[in-house]
Amino acid sequence: MAQKDKEIYCRDIGMDCDLMVYGKTEVEAINKLGQHVLAMHGIEGFSKEFYNKARSAIRNRTCDHKDAEEMISEA
Repeated sequence: MAQKDKEIYCRDIGMDCDLMVYGKTEVEAINKLGQHVLAMHGIEGFSKEFYNKARSAIRNRTCDHKDAEEMISEA
């Protein structure tokens, strides 16, 4: 059965960066993006503006784990 994960692209919050992070929940995806932004873009903290931008940039990501497992086993 397909599961809808949440994904966010760093460029969608205003960074010149093509990284995409995903998580099972909005909170997980935002936390991963936040860790990346702190480590790679020199941002020193999270503001309400960052949170709001990240939250509005979230997309649903359909990931069918069964198909992924089949592709891996065929490789």
